[in-house]
Amino acid sequence: MTRTPLEKRRDLPLYLQIEQIIRSQIMMGELDERERIPTEKELAKTYEVSIITVRQAILNLVDEGFLHRKQGRGTFVMDWRSQMKNLMMLSVKADFGDVVPQWTAQEWKVIDINTMKIPNMLAKPLGMLPGQLVGRIRRTRSEEGVVISYIRHFLPQDIAKRIKNEDLLKYSMLDLLAKQLGMKLKRGIQHIKAISANHEIAEALSISVSSPVLLLESTIFDQENAPTQITQSFYRSDKFRYTMEIDFTKGQTGRLLESKLHAKL
Repeated sequence: MTRTPLEKRRDLPLYLQIEQIIRSQIMMGELDERERIPTEKELAKTYEVSIITVRQAILNLVDEGFLHRKQGRGTFVMDWRSQMKNLMMLSVKADFGDVVPQWTAQEWKVIDINTMKIPNMLAKPLGMLPGQLVGRIRRTRSEEGVVISYIRHFLPQDIAKRIKNEDLLKYSMLDLLAKQLGMKLKRGIQHIKAISANHEIAEALSISVSSPVLLLESTIFDQENAPTQITQSFYRSDKFRYTMEIDFTKGQTGRLLESKLHAKL
C-alpha cells in the first residue's frame, strides 16, 4: 500500500483525505479484492495522524461498501464493483475519439513504455489471468504547455510491441490500432466516473493530491470480440466538462441525443 502525502487544508479534513486515498487505491486496483489493508495503528503511523482520524476514514469506506471489517481478522477490500449495482446508474453513449478539438495545438508526451504484471482488476476485462505480463504505455496530452490529461494504456504484449514510440506522439490509440496496425475493431465499452487523484495522477496532471479528476476507462474489442486494449484517461476537472443533450418529446424518461466530454480551454 503506497503512501500518499496528506495536505494541511482547512476545507479537507485529514480523515477525508485518507478516505479518498484508500478509495482511489481500491478503484485503481492498487488494493486487490479481499486484500487485508494495514491496521488502524499502522495507518496512523504511516500518515502521522491519530487512530481516531484513521478510524473515521475506515468507517466511512465500510459504510460505502469499499471495505469490510472482520472481527479479530482485520479490514478487507470488498468487491466494490458489485456494490455499484445497488446505486442508480446512467448509461450513456460516449465519444471514443479525441475530446479536444482537432484544431487546437495538442502535444503528446510519452512518459514510459514497459512490461508489468497486469493489475488484478484489469485481468478479466482484458481476457488475461492475474499475474500475466501486459504492455503498459503512459503518456500525457498538453494544451499550450498545460497538461490536461494523463493516459494509461494496457495492451497484450503481442500488440504493444508493434506500437512505435514516434506514433504515440501523433496518434490516439484508436488511430494506432485501426490505421497504423490495420486492426479491424468491432465495439467499445466506456465507463466514466469521478475519483480523487492519487500521487501518480496528481504528479502527472500537476494538481494537488486528492483533487477531483474524471476517469474514462475504455475497452476496445476486435472483430472476433477479443479485447485489444484498455485505456484509462484521467482528465483535470477544471479543464473538462461532461455534457448530455436529452430529447423528451417521445417520453418522460427522455432519449439521449448526444453526450460529449468538452475541453474548457
